[in-house]
Amino acid sequence: YDQELQNGFHLRQAYFYDGKTAEEHTASDSRMRLWDLTKESEGGRKASTPDIGDPTKQLYQEPNLRYRADDEQRTLMSGQVLLRGLFEQELSSGDDETAIIRLHTADYALDVLVPDEKKCPKTLQMKNEAYNSDEYNHWIDNSMEVKMVKSFLKEDMGLDEVPSSILDCLMTTICTDRSLPESLNDYDGSLGTTPWEDFLPSSSTSAEGVESGDDATAMFERVANFAIKNFTFPYKYNDAAFAKQGMGPLWKEIMANILPIVDSANYPSSGTPLPKLALFSGHDTTLMPLLATLGDKVWSGTDWPPYASMIQIEIHEITNSNEGSDFPSGYAFRLVYNGLVLTERMDGCVADSELCDSQVLVNQVMTFAKYQQRDCEAASVVPPYVKPYEDGLAKEMKTALEELVAAPGGVWVVVVFAMFCISLGAMLTFFSMKRQMPKSYCYRPDS
Repeated sequence: YDQELQNGFHLRQAYFYDGKTAEEHTASDSRMRLWDLTKESEGGRKASTPDIGDPTKQLYQEPNLRYRADDEQRTLMSGQVLLRGLFEQELSSGDDETAIIRLHTADYALDVLVPDEKKCPKTLQMKNEAYNSDEYNHWIDNSMEVKMVKSFLKEDMGLDEVPSSILDCLMTTICTDRSLPESLNDYDGSLGTTPWEDFLPSSSTSAEGVESGDDATAMFERVANFAIKNFTFPYKYNDAAFAKQGMGPLWKEIMANILPIVDSANYPSSGTPLPKLALFSGHDTTLMPLLATLGDKVWSGTDWPPYASMIQIEIHEITNSNEGSDFPSGYAFRLVYNGLVLTERMDGCVADSELCDSQVLVNQVMTFAKYQQRDCEAASVVPPYVKPYEDGLAKEMKTALEELVAAPGGVWVVVVFAMFCISLGAMLTFFSMKRQMPKSYCYRPDS
């Protein structure tokens, strides 16, 4: 709650100017003001710029604000709290205490704020291809760090497999001050995230040392780092193909607010004023693939977004642009993630500059910013997805079945066992249904 409320305060300090804004706040710079509350009207924009916002409406009303979230309670509440911090002064004055802010949402099962593996089979196929790749298997099979973590979880925690929920379990436990297992209760924040290729100095031990569980230090962070790397691997694999396919519909929504401004010749406005501020309330699994689609250097793939993380895409009008400038389109964008400017990390952007020509962003995302036009047909039937690192028990069962079939008479054992299971199931179903059927009674005269 407090983090999202502060996000709202920060956005107001960055983009709202009321004459009292402190000098250290971004909005004290006139170039950064989304709303100048000391002026009755705003002008000075290019004649070609479409209408943006409506000065006759309240700041929190459309088209000044467009609020988008998925239909999940925690997401809706996070956006609601942020909006309170952003528009608290307007919402707490006069009749605006009962003001309504319009929300754009969709059924959770059909929404596009995270990669839609169920609605788009090709997205799931790309994810599976990442986990079946040589690159992934080389990391799983050869990384001494992975071997150390798996050995620790097996010997100290009694886990033959790495549960898919282990990251949620670790974070919810430590963030709510509940007790951790003693062998994991060593978090001090000193390790931080580890790049894909790096090994800890302590991981240079021999394979025998790893197997024996030696040198198990900073294990909370090491287990968390492994879980993060394993989960996020598909996002960046193969030039972020999975992330681009999965986040294409959301990028189309985002760019619908930007394209009529920065490229009105190819994307003319529909005539409806564009929002001054478009707010999307999503998940950590929204931010990571979005960042992955912007280029290999933008996001490491090993940093999990903290709670209340935020991506900002600012659009700036350049008043003195020309063909020889860094902004030939006349518009620039700035990419900010949790207060860190990432613009220069995108390919095609000028180094050491917080602004980049808008066409770099357009060219980067418009090749995959699609919804109905996406190719969602998988090249082959997509099998049920199984976490690739949860393979201990599955491998044992597969090996046992193969050995049984290979043994003399093994096939008949399998057939007899299958027939027994079918017969038992049929009998149980019959008696269960018979008990549930209503009884009928027949009465006869005494004569």
